[in-house]
Amino acid sequence: MKITQQNFHQIIFPGIVYDNNDPMMLGRLRVIPEDMNYQDILKSIPDWDETKDVWTSKDPIIFIPLLPYFFNQTPKVTEYVHIFYMNKEFPFKNQFYIQGPFSTPLNTPFEYFQGAKKFLASGERIKENLPLKNQDGTFPYNSYYGVFPNPGDNALLGRGSADVVVKENEVLVRAGKSFPYEDNKYPVSNTKRAFVQLSNFTNKSVLGEEQKSFKLKENVKVIKKIIIWHVDNLDNTQNNFNGSVSIYDVRFDANFNPELTTDKFSKETITTISQGTDYTGPLLETTFSNKTMTEVINLINNFLNQLWQGYIQLPSTNGNLRLGEDKTSLLPFVVTPSVLTYEKGNKLIPNQTTTEIAEFNNYQSLMNGIKMNPASDESGFFLISGIQGNGNPTIGPEYQGVFEKFTPVDFEPVSITYNVMGGQRIYFLAHDTNGPKGTINLQNTVYGIPEENFIDIYKKTYPTVRGDLMIELVEKIWSFLKGHVHPVSVMRPARRATGNGQSVEEIDDLIAQAQNNILNNEIRIN
Repeated sequence: MKITQQNFHQIIFPGIVYDNNDPMMLGRLRVIPEDMNYQDILKSIPDWDETKDVWTSKDPIIFIPLLPYFFNQTPKVTEYVHIFYMNKEFPFKNQFYIQGPFSTPLNTPFEYFQGAKKFLASGERIKENLPLKNQDGTFPYNSYYGVFPNPGDNALLGRGSADVVVKENEVLVRAGKSFPYEDNKYPVSNTKRAFVQLSNFTNKSVLGEEQKSFKLKENVKVIKKIIIWHVDNLDNTQNNFNGSVSIYDVRFDANFNPELTTDKFSKETITTISQGTDYTGPLLETTFSNKTMTEVINLINNFLNQLWQGYIQLPSTNGNLRLGEDKTSLLPFVVTPSVLTYEKGNKLIPNQTTTEIAEFNNYQSLMNGIKMNPASDESGFFLISGIQGNGNPTIGPEYQGVFEKFTPVDFEPVSITYNVMGGQRIYFLAHDTNGPKGTINLQNTVYGIPEENFIDIYKKTYPTVRGDLMIELVEKIWSFLKGHVHPVSVMRPARRATGNGQSVEEIDDLIAQAQNNILNNEIRIN
């Protein structure tokens, strides 16, 4: 480190991690100060031997963590660290470090030295990342609320999808809380995360008496088709646009995406699904070029109306291209902008450049103009869920009136604690248990059980039992035993008991379903 007139009063200096593989496992780092060169530093060390002197008392670039040993947080190679000196006029002795800043939580898996400077004085020219909250503190999309700790809560964060969050009356231990972060995209929370939740609630919920009410209930359906409109040059300021409108098939198989239903598909869903995986095609596509905004809107609206009529007249054909499908085979379908169009036109950061302003204004014009029905309030992005009695499309979800029984919930001012564990598969393993299937080998797993080991663990564990369903089966068997009669003493009993009417067929049916109903194969014990 070079002491100059400019940094004479400076107490914190920037450093870049050169090596983090401390053989003593004390969290020490080899760090190069930003204003120095590794080879220049070593020239000042007499008889330096790169093969022997690294990580020894002779090593001039070893920095000790300022955090106590019991808080283990070791930065990665080429990341930014703040470095400190007990006496900066005598560098290479008694020098310390602490983890440097990050430009966004999305970069916590790794952020290069330069990017970490974003919110330092030296990072004014570094491009700002995607803001994760609106200016008023709300979230743009509820799909990732809770991925990161809220202000006021204490947390211990991992580099990826694991953390420990301590709230006022609750502790969360989570792994897989979100899917891997992608550059400049909002995170997506994972509802199938593994977690332990310890909660203390100040009110206890109590069920009241059952009641009945009439309500409109959404008729949830799987989306069959997606119509995607796209503009290549959304930033155009000459009212001259190129793009396309296409129709795609939704894939419905074992890997069906649960977001592709009428109640789940939202504007941002198009950014979380992909062509080939979640939808295929296009089945039909028309492109356009050198069109005004009005012409683009009319072209897309004509595409939608012709689709509803059962044929589409493409510019590249001499006649009408019939789809060979009736309306019911199309329904329900969603009309949505493409990923690129949506992301360019829906930026949450303030529009500052001419390009960004043009993209925003053109996007809003398209969103307001693209409609299935000129009188409809739904535009740009909307769902067509059914057919009305007059043959017109049902824009938006379909609802049906139903009478539903419900049990109101009251609250008592009594505290209650909960302990909840969740995961796609849960194991309870007792080290000293040697089950009939053999002993589970947990050697070399102190730092975590690798996924491939769970094949053997699954084979040597047993599903747990849903007690109420087991009791129901036992009661029916006992009911049959109490009431059974024999036509003749030497003959098997009648298949239906007298008095209570319990049948053998009902018991046989319960036993046949026991593997799936009574046993839970995803919660296992040894």
